[in-house]
Amino acid sequence: MKLHTNSTKGTLTEQELAGKHSKFVELNGIQVHYEFSKGKNNKTLVVLLHGFGANTFSFRHLLPELTKLGDVVSYDRPCFGLTVRPKQWSGINPYGYQAQILLLDEVIKHFGANKKIILLGHSAGAAIAADWALKNQDRMSALILEAPAILTLAPVNKFLQKLNKSKAMNRIGPRLVGNFKKAGMKILYRSWYDKSGITQEVLDGYLLPLEVKGWEAAFWEFVRHPDRSNIQDHLAKLNVPTLVIYGVHDQIIPPKDSIAVAKLIKKAKLVKVSDCGHLPHEETPKQFLAAVEDFISQL
Repeated sequence: MKLHTNSTKGTLTEQELAGKHSKFVELNGIQVHYEFSKGKNNKTLVVLLHGFGANTFSFRHLLPELTKLGDVVSYDRPCFGLTVRPKQWSGINPYGYQAQILLLDEVIKHFGANKKIILLGHSAGAAIAADWALKNQDRMSALILEAPAILTLAPVNKFLQKLNKSKAMNRIGPRLVGNFKKAGMKILYRSWYDKSGITQEVLDGYLLPLEVKGWEAAFWEFVRHPDRSNIQDHLAKLNVPTLVIYGVHDQIIPPKDSIAVAKLIKKAKLVKVSDCGHLPHEETPKQFLAAVEDFISQL
């Protein structure tokens, strides 16, 4: 498979856009962008999984604080952030859901061999975290699902699925998503309860990946890929200490969904964060960290 990257608004490579804390490692043939902090406890690895449209920037408040629990790694999932977007591949699609699970597995092997694992997944990242945790319960120390996008996943329209596979759509698709910036900004503003928190630093952090050459083609491949999670059907099988945390003013994932997820998991603790929207870890980091530390201290 090959991406159609002829039309792009981006002008720089992922490496040219990387910041002072940025690092890259090749995993599953992909140059994965990550940030890492050494922890006080070398027996535990904390892995942070961002949601749709986000990247490692989203966890800037958490990364240094969570070192109390162990080594901490945050990485950009393929299509997002500064993880280098594969231009061609054979076999499994690197932008599909199953590839996301396999990449998480490689991240954990690379950074957390023989360590207990704490997974913290936000929104769409929560589904990936829960899926890996279900398959690797003996490795898990704890699972943290923030505003989990698990019960809101809609079935893929079969006609759209067929259309998206056509050669014609594959050529024009990247142009169709080229104006994502406008839609992405609407999502970002809906994600925050207190809009004054959306500073220029926040805008720059979320918009940075749109400077990457060929981001549109990779984003189109992610959007059109029909691979989806079915973790919502297996939550009752999770036997891992789990914290489900959400903002009471979440306009992206309905609070009732987070409540329902917590009810489906045997060992789940539910925490709501007031005066907050879809991004408690960004909008109210002190409250979020206090809830996480309290949860972990009780294990």
